[in-house]
Amino acid sequence: MSRVLLICLFVLAGLAQSVRGEEDRNEAERQFRFLLSRGDELRAQDDQFNASTPPAVTNRWNAQMRRLEGDYQRFLNNHPQHARAMVAYGDLIYDQDREEEGIRWWEKAIATDPREAYAYNSIANHYGHFGRAADALRYYEKAIALAPTEPIFRFNWATTCQMFRNESHAVYGWNKDEIFQHSLEQFRSARDLAPRDYEMATAYAETIYQMPKPDWHEAYEAWRFCLAQPLDDQQRQFVVGNLARVCVRLGRDDEAREWVSKLGADEQESVRRIIERKIAELRQPTATNSPAVPAPVAGGK
Repeated sequence: MSRVLLICLFVLAGLAQSVRGEEDRNEAERQFRFLLSRGDELRAQDDQFNASTPPAVTNRWNAQMRRLEGDYQRFLNNHPQHARAMVAYGDLIYDQDREEEGIRWWEKAIATDPREAYAYNSIANHYGHFGRAADALRYYEKAIALAPTEPIFRFNWATTCQMFRNESHAVYGWNKDEIFQHSLEQFRSARDLAPRDYEMATAYAETIYQMPKPDWHEAYEAWRFCLAQPLDDQQRQFVVGNLARVCVRLGRDDEAREWVSKLGADEQESVRRIIERKIAELRQPTATNSPAVPAPVAGGK
């Protein structure tokens, strides 16, 4: 056999191996996404359970959860370097009150791949719930640095920064106003990265109220942005009510009344009375230029 032919055969063998490797990776990713979707479905079902849920339903759910755990274990046996699957499996069992076991899987994911951002996020969530907010902030920062386009990492950091201001001050040296300013910036980044997410959009809009000098024009645009979300009726009522109140702050009394007219009959009258009272208060000669923060509309998130 000629040397040229041998070289060609080696090249073809290498290409075939590369193609098989790519196919194997694609298949592994497809299997992993399927496991993720099954987990999401089971969590959604669990959220609907209550004291009146028949035992047969919960028993079937428990059986499906055990089957999913087994599928994850088999997947990880076949793909022992799949760090993202380790994180997802850790999340699954952590949510079943097996915290230590879940944490071990997140730590294993980081040991396998130190750039696995979701593992840092999951550990940060745990720290935030168990009195280690300063560590949570640092782990969220690591996740953001590794995956800057993932909105949930920024949202989680901003929420923790706001809720645990003493710890935020200890980590960053910021005062209260600076904490809210940095949180506002991260909420906006999260919203812009996930423009169809209602929770992220409203978190940004509500945080504007907490600034030392709220920018009411920005608040108005933020609530208008929220209207573009896929809203249910309760969410729409919440957004419209806030638009009415912000319009009062901007002196747009007629537009405020227009927004109130869009509210449902159950809320319309009570909110209208609040709006009319606020309009009257702000038009009094003794009214200040620094109005109080409007309270969220009843029935909001």
